Amino acid sequence: MKKFNKNILYLGIAFLLIAIGFNGVQQYLTSYFSDLGYISIGFNSLIIIYFFFAISSPISSIFVSKYGAKKSMILASIFYSLFIFSVIDKNILLIYLSSALLGIAAALIWTGQGTYLIRASEKTNFGKNAGIFTTTFFLGTAIGIFTLGFLIEKISFQLSFTIFLLFPLLGFLTFFKLKDIKTNQQIKNRFNLVKKSIKSLTALKLSSIWFSQSFVFGLSLGLIPLTIKNILGITFVSILLPLFYIMPILFSYLFGKQSDKIGRGKSIFFSYALGAIGLILIYFSTKTSIILGVLLLALSFASLKIVTFALPGDISQDHNLEFLTGLFWMIQNIGTLLALLISRFIQSNIAYIISLIILIISLVIVLSVFKLKFSKEKFEDIKEKLSNEIR
Repeated sequence: MKKFNKNILYLGIAFLLIAIGFNGVQQYLTSYFSDLGYISIGFNSLIIIYFFFAISSPISSIFVSKYGAKKSMILASIFYSLFIFSVIDKNILLIYLSSALLGIAAALIWTGQGTYLIRASEKTNFGKNAGIFTTTFFLGTAIGIFTLGFLIEKISFQLSFTIFLLFPLLGFLTFFKLKDIKTNQQIKNRFNLVKKSIKSLTALKLSSIWFSQSFVFGLSLGLIPLTIKNILGITFVSILLPLFYIMPILFSYLFGKQSDKIGRGKSIFFSYALGAIGLILIYFSTKTSIILGVLLLALSFASLKIVTFALPGDISQDHNLEFLTGLFWMIQNIGTLLALLISRFIQSNIAYIISLIILIISLVIVLSVFKLKFSKEKFEDIKEKLSNEIR
C-alpha cells in the first residue's frame, strides 16, 4: 500500500490556491460593498451563489460522470477568478451574472472533488485522505483571510482583490497535474440516475448529516460573533472565530485517520456530541461557557467535515458515486441558504436552540438508517440498498 498519494496532494494544493483567492475575497465582500455604499450587493451575491450551487449540484453529477472529475474541476475553477474580476469591475449586472455562474461552477468543482477524492483513495484511506484535503483547504482559507485583511489595510480593496484574482488561476493550472480517473461503468441514462438519487429515501435520510452541518453551523455562526461581543468584548471575536479555521488545520488529519480505524459511525457520534454540548454551553452565555462552547463547536465542525468527505466512499458504488455526491451537496447548500435567510430575522439565543433541535433530529434520522448498528456489515447493507435505489 502506498503511503504517499500525489493525486490527493495535488487536489489539496489546487483547492488551497482557490481557497486563498476566493474565500479570502468572500470574507470581505460585505465590507467592500459597504464602503462603496451598496451593502446589500454582497449579501445578495452570496445568496445567488449558494442558490445556484444548490440547484445545480444534482445536474453537475451528470457532467462529472460523463467527462470525469478532472475536466469538471479544470472548467469550474476558471469562474472563481471571473467572479473576483466582476467584483473589482463593480458592474452590478456582471456581479450578479458571475455569482450565478460561480454557483454552477461550485457545484461542478465540489462534486468533482468529492468523487475524485474517493476514486483516488484506497478503501482503507478515505478518512486519512479526507483529512489531508481538509487540512490544505482550510489552510488556504486561513491564509487568504488573514493575508487579504493585512493587504487591504496597507493598500486598497481593489488592488488587493486584483492580486488575489491570480490564486484561482494557479489552482486551475494545478488541476492539470491530476491523473484523469473516471468511472468504469457504462451509464446509459444519467438524468434518470439524478432523479432516482433525489427520490432515494435512504440517500435523503443520510443527507441530513450534510444539512445539519451547514444549517447548524451557518445559523449559529451568524450569531456567535454577536454573543462573543456582548459577553466577552469585541477583541475576543477575532480570537475565538478563527478556531473554525484553526481546528480543521490542526486536527483534520488526526480525525481522518481515526475515522478509518474506529469507523465512520463512531466519528458521527463524536461529531454530533461535541456539537450538541458546544451549542448548549454557548446558549448559557457565560464567559467560560462561550469559550468552551466555541472550542467544542470548532472541533465538531472539523470532525464532521471529515465524515462528509469520507462517508460517500463507504456507502456508494462506482455507478452512483457522482449522483450521491451531487445530492449531498444540494442538501448541504439548502441548509446554508436557510441559515442565511433565518439569520437575518433571528438575533437571539433561540438560534442555538433551533440548531440543537436540528442536530438531534438529524442524529435520530441517521440512526434510523443504520438501525442503531454502525458496523461494517451495516455499511455494506446500506451500500447495497442505495445501489438498488439508484441504478
